[in-house]
Amino acid sequence: MTRRGRNVLSALVSVIFVLVLAPPVSILVTSWHNRWEASRLLACAKTIQPGAMTEAETRKALSQFDRYLFHGQERILDHPAAIRDSYWIENYPLWATRVAQYLPTWAYQHILFVPYSSFSVSPRFQSGQLVLLEVRETQEHKGDMHPYAASVRLLSTGTEQGNPELPHDFTGFQVSPIQEVYEDGKGNQIGPSWISREYVTLDERASSEQRAHSFEFHLDCFTSLKGCRDARQILPIGQ
Repeated sequence: MTRRGRNVLSALVSVIFVLVLAPPVSILVTSWHNRWEASRLLACAKTIQPGAMTEAETRKALSQFDRYLFHGQERILDHPAAIRDSYWIENYPLWATRVAQYLPTWAYQHILFVPYSSFSVSPRFQSGQLVLLEVRETQEHKGDMHPYAASVRLLSTGTEQGNPELPHDFTGFQVSPIQEVYEDGKGNQIGPSWISREYVTLDERASSEQRAHSFEFHLDCFTSLKGCRDARQILPIGQ
């Protein structure tokens, strides 16, 4: 092989090497960085209390995360009812989710090799006041029908009346898991059950211990190659 041919081959191998390694390296770096960002957002959310803060105060507290902000609006009978924004952090870089949908299956699986995870803090504002704060971590797995999720809804006794997130017979703290099982043709359970989603609701009546446990999200799911296939792995409060 001529020197020119060797140079062309070397350049081609280098390009292929970069194309194969660059996507997973970018995704791993992003997932670790965004896991750290999610931990900072979680720490900030712990300082926010519905019923005791205005919309302006809440936005100021969360302003350092404005790059993750998505504006939302709740409507009833086509009329604005409340502002429902979301500070949303994903474990994938933006390019990956945009490009992957146009790729063949083998390339798609090569790029999206980490289970998709997200962490969000969603304040609900009404008449200039913070009336609800929802903190949620979710994870999706290829082939699974539903994502695994843990959601904490922080309310205030002064703003709870008529709130659609208020559970039935709520007394200040409630954990509502959704349990799923596989069954055979006769309705008998096959294998162990699991919790696909877990909803935690609390207000000022919750004890300091209950409140502390409600925010113990396991953000290592963000960077886990195996992932978390039970909501209690995301938030172990129901165990």
